[in-house]
Amino acid sequence: MKKLLIFIFSMITALFLALPFVSAHCPLCTAAVGTGVAVTRFYGVDDSIVGLWIGAFVISIALWFDKELKKRNKKIKFQGPILAMLSFVLTVVPFYIGGLITSFSMVRSMPEHHSMLGLGVLGIDKLLIGIIVGSVLSYLWMNFGSKIRNKKRKLYVPFQTIILTVVTLIVFSLIFYFIV
Repeated sequence: MKKLLIFIFSMITALFLALPFVSAHCPLCTAAVGTGVAVTRFYGVDDSIVGLWIGAFVISIALWFDKELKKRNKKIKFQGPILAMLSFVLTVVPFYIGGLITSFSMVRSMPEHHSMLGLGVLGIDKLLIGIIVGSVLSYLWMNFGSKIRNKKRKLYVPFQTIILTVVTLIVFSLIFYFIV
């Protein structure tokens, strides 16, 4: 049995080493984040807070991909926002199809249970609210941090853009915690 497990592990490792490097938002990333949502639900973390961090992840993937494309001189007009929206859709749609985001009709029927901030009447789930807020906050802060760096040609603090984004997400996580 031990030899069989070593063989299987070796074959899986060889398969992953043979795969080409992919610089895109992939279904595997969405599945990993979906697993994170399931685990945090098990431990009782509210979906709105988890959504904040998923939104930040979605935007960081999109902006990282945008940066990689710009390095290779592949630019189109509004490339960053287009990639951010595409990454958002490629995350939210599988979550909705997979049942991680509650259906609009269910949210409308029980808005106090499935939604927050009065958005239940629109059928917007807590997880979706968190993803939207996290995406918007991350996009704004990451662009703001980059503009400061480009305008002043210096960093005030090492990793200032990341620090600004993470601190903002922590503050909003606390705000969502006290709201819910």
